[in-house]
Amino acid sequence: MTTAIELLGQRLVPRADRTLVWADARTLIIADPHFGKADTFRAFGVPVPGGADETLSRLATAVEDTRAERLVVLGDFWHARSGRTDEVTNQLALWKAKRLSLVVELIRGNHDRAGPPPPGWGEWHTELHDPPFVFTHFPDPSPAGYTLAGHLHPGVLLFGRGKQRLKLPCFRFGVRVGVLPAFGGFTGLAVAVPRPRERVFAVAENQVVEVSVG
Repeated sequence: MTTAIELLGQRLVPRADRTLVWADARTLIIADPHFGKADTFRAFGVPVPGGADETLSRLATAVEDTRAERLVVLGDFWHARSGRTDEVTNQLALWKAKRLSLVVELIRGNHDRAGPPPPGWGEWHTELHDPPFVFTHFPDPSPAGYTLAGHLHPGVLLFGRGKQRLKLPCFRFGVRVGVLPAFGGFTGLAVAVPRPRERVFAVAENQVVEVSVG
């Protein structure tokens, strides 16, 4: 069963791969991929798994599954300058070169001081207005429309029997602002108390489930 939410007459579908689909606009939306984060840790001698190839593989699957014609990245494309290596940049350029018809819109995040986008990925936007939505990195309300943002790496804490606790990535949709989970696989979670009238959708294995956390 597909989980969907309607905002201002538009149907959005949060997916278990931590992407958001705006079906009517043939648009796939992600936040905070943090390309190069694993490489940043390796540069400091910390052996960590994963990398840009794994993130790009998941992104390729999402684009193919949704038949998206446009990809919007809500900031923190890069993680740090030390992770913006020639190897990572070349991987990204090759991935995009195989998808020339895919339109990419990049929102600049606070981590994107690491440098310009790789070849073929376009240029930075501070924010992008596509009514009724405003695509931006920071989750601030906008008079121009409903904000879709990243930055927070939102998580939700669920409680089970026997004092079990489970922290999961989630989508949060408030009255004026929606926040996506981080797409990057090597990122943390920030659990916050939901605001009034905010809907929370937890990503649990291969499904997205709306949860009551009030």
